[in-house]
Amino acid sequence: MSYLELTNICKNYQVGKQTFNVLKNINLQFELGEFVAIVGESGGGKTTLMNIIGGLDHDFTGSVSIAGQPLDYHHERQLDQYRREVIGYISQSYNLISHLTVLENVMLALDMTRLSHSERMRRAHDLLADVGLTAQIKKYPQQLSGGQKQRVAIARALAGDPKILIADEPTGALDADNTADVMAMLQKIAREGRLVICVTHSQRVAGAATRIAELVNGQIKSQPLTTNNELVTATVAPLPARPLPWRVSVMMAFKHMRHTWTWNALIVLGTAIGLFAVMLFDGLGTGIKGYINHEMNTLVDPQSIMVMHQADNAKDRDEQAAAVYDPAVAGGIAARMPVFTDTQLTALRDLKHVTDVEPGISATNATIAIGQQKFAAPELTTWTSSDPTRQLKAGHVAGDNQIVLDKSSIAQKWSATDWRQLVGRSVTVSYQTFDQKGKPVTVTRALTVAGIVDSTSEVGLNAVNYNTMQAMRSAARVSTQPTFVTVRI
Repeated sequence: MSYLELTNICKNYQVGKQTFNVLKNINLQFELGEFVAIVGESGGGKTTLMNIIGGLDHDFTGSVSIAGQPLDYHHERQLDQYRREVIGYISQSYNLISHLTVLENVMLALDMTRLSHSERMRRAHDLLADVGLTAQIKKYPQQLSGGQKQRVAIARALAGDPKILIADEPTGALDADNTADVMAMLQKIAREGRLVICVTHSQRVAGAATRIAELVNGQIKSQPLTTNNELVTATVAPLPARPLPWRVSVMMAFKHMRHTWTWNALIVLGTAIGLFAVMLFDGLGTGIKGYINHEMNTLVDPQSIMVMHQADNAKDRDEQAAAVYDPAVAGGIAARMPVFTDTQLTALRDLKHVTDVEPGISATNATIAIGQQKFAAPELTTWTSSDPTRQLKAGHVAGDNQIVLDKSSIAQKWSATDWRQLVGRSVTVSYQTFDQKGKPVTVTRALTVAGIVDSTSEVGLNAVNYNTMQAMRSAARVSTQPTFVTVRI
C-alpha cells in the first residue's frame, strides 16, 4: 500500500462560459523515502497538482489517500492538521517573513509544535546547522543571498518533521552551485524517510530524483520512470503539533512594528494630520455656522415677535407710518391709536409655546435736552429683550428713571470725542402726545443716562424701561396702555 495515493484527480477552471480541463484523471502513488520530480511545460497543471497534494485546493474531483486513509477536503480542521503535521512546503520565492530573523523564521514553524521553548530553540539551531547557516541566524532575509534564503526555507519546512516535503521550483532563482547544494539536501531528506515531491522545469534537477513523472496537458504522459538512485528509507519520528498560539501572532505584530518603526511613525503622523485636519475643518465649519447664526439672531431674534394691532386699511397704515415723521399726522390719529388691554395681554401669555410677554409704549418726535442743547429723537420707545445688549457701547440697560441714548443721533452730536461722558448725566426728555379727546399734551421727565447704544436702526434707539414710560405718561394724564407687545416663544 502506497503512503500517498492520488486516484482519478480531475480539475477544471471555468472562465466565463468556457471550461478548461487542467488535470485529467491523474493516478499516482508515492512512497516514503522517494524523491519524485514532476516535470512538464508551463500551464500543464504542475502547480495545481501540488496545491491539491498540499491541501490548498479544495475544488476538484477524485480522491487523495494518506497511509490508506482518504483525506476529506471538505473538513477544514482535518486539513489544518494535515498541513501542520504531514506537509512541508518550499516555494521558489522563499516566502520568508522579512521582519523576523533567520532563527525566528524557523522558530515560527516550531511554535506549531508542543515542544518546550528550550527544545524548540535547540531544534531550530540544529536545523540551521544542517543547512550550513549557523553563522547567519541573527540576520534578516534581506541580508541573505538567494541560496541562503532557500536553505532557511528548507530548514523551516523541516521544523515540524513533515513526512511529505513539497518543493515548487526550489532552484528556479538559484545559480548552478546553489542548485547542486539544494538538490543534495533534498536527496538527503528523502533518504531520511520522507517523501519529497519536486516540481521543476530543469532536467538537471529531475535527474537527481529517484522517479520522474511527466505531466503533459493535464495528464501523466507515461508511467513514472525510476532513475538509478538507490531508494533508502528510514523512520521519521513525528512531532506533536498544535495550532499557532495567539500570543505568537501578537509578538509577530509587535516585531513587525519594531522592525518598520519609521514607516509606522510616518503612518501615525499621516493619520494624526488627517484626523487633525478633519477635526479642524469640522470645528471651523461649526464655529463659522454658529457665528453666522449668532449674528443673524442678534439682528433679528427668531424667538422674539413684535405684536401690533393690524391697520384696518391702507389709509390707516400710511397714517401710522407718516406719524413717525409728522406731528400733525400723529395728532390726528392719536385719539384712535389702538392699544392692548389687560385681557389681550393675558390671552397672549396663554398661547402655546409663549414663554414671556413684554408690553411696550412707543412715542414719536421726542426732544432730549442736555444742558442748553436740544436734540431731536425720532422715536422714544420701551427697551425689550429683543433689543441687543451687544450694541451697548457704554453703560448698561436703562433701569427706572433712566434712559439709553443713541450714539450717532444724540451722543456724538453732543460730543464727537467725549460722548461716553454722557453716562450718569441728567437729561430732560419730552414729547408731545394727545389725550383721548385729541387735545395736545406734553410728556416730560428728567432722566439719568444709563448707557449709549450704537443702533443699526435708521431712526436710532432711544429707550426707557416700561415702568418709566408708564410713570411719564401717568404724570401727564394720558393713556398708559401698551401700544405694542414683544412676545418670546
